Amino acid sequence: MCGTLVAAIPAEVFTKMKKLAVILTLAVAAGACSRGDALEIPAGSEVSVQKKDGVTVAGRLVEVKSEHVIVEGRDGVKMTVPRQDIAELRATPLVETDKTPPVATTGDTGPSAPADVESPAAVEAAADPLPRYREVTIPAGTVLPLTLRTSVGSDTSRVEDAVRATLRRGVTIGGVEALPAGAAVIGHVTSAERSARVKGRATVAFRFTRVDVPGEGTANIRTGTVARTAPGTKKKDAATIGGGAVGGAIVGGILGGGDGAAKGAAVGGAAGTGAVLATRGKEVRLAAGTPISVKLTAPLTVRVAVK
Repeated sequence: MCGTLVAAIPAEVFTKMKKLAVILTLAVAAGACSRGDALEIPAGSEVSVQKKDGVTVAGRLVEVKSEHVIVEGRDGVKMTVPRQDIAELRATPLVETDKTPPVATTGDTGPSAPADVESPAAVEAAADPLPRYREVTIPAGTVLPLTLRTSVGSDTSRVEDAVRATLRRGVTIGGVEALPAGAAVIGHVTSAERSARVKGRATVAFRFTRVDVPGEGTANIRTGTVARTAPGTKKKDAATIGGGAVGGAIVGGILGGGDGAAKGAAVGGAAGTGAVLATRGKEVRLAAGTPISVKLTAPLTVRVAVK
């Protein structure tokens, strides 16, 4: 029966059928060979899987099954590749460092050039790009050594006028510099009184409320008040009045003698007293560049970069 069917097929059709049979036989053999090669590669080997769509999967061979293979990439991600999608599976040399990216190939092109290997310092910086900080508390009572950058005066300043200064040296707590030298400190005038005539000495007072913290902006602070009072002039005033009285007595004695001296003394004393009443006392003036010290009246907590 089979012979009769074969005889009924035209010769040229029969020839094409034989060629097709040969092609199918070779394809089956190639597939079997590929599966055999895959089974010979032990798990744990570095492999390169060439897929039929041109994509290459490289990594460690985790598992080989009749229906698929599992490959773990260098990023730790496992990929399952069906056997029908595999064009070729071959072992590759083990890469010595995990910082070198895997070699990727596509289609007919050759392997791409590996990226530059990063240094350990660069890898650490990339892993932790943000600076780390710690909190440091400056206790109340800490003295801040300052240098005035604005002038202050009993006769030139007004209440609420800004006062600026800078730290003469850094403030260190427990071996950590909490505030560096040169940090700006800002405050304002709290009192300013000119000197009066005879009674009432000049005064000026100010305190600080803010400090510049490098990298953190401005922090609020509370400090004691810096106050200055002009020296008294009682001795000078007495000398002025007394000197006037003596001078008046001399003049009175020359002019009239007798009770003229008493009258002259009264006139001279009055003149000295008038001079005192017409003259103001000394003023208080602190020029820019004047060193001062002030105490914190409340603790101050700042963030300091860890070096």
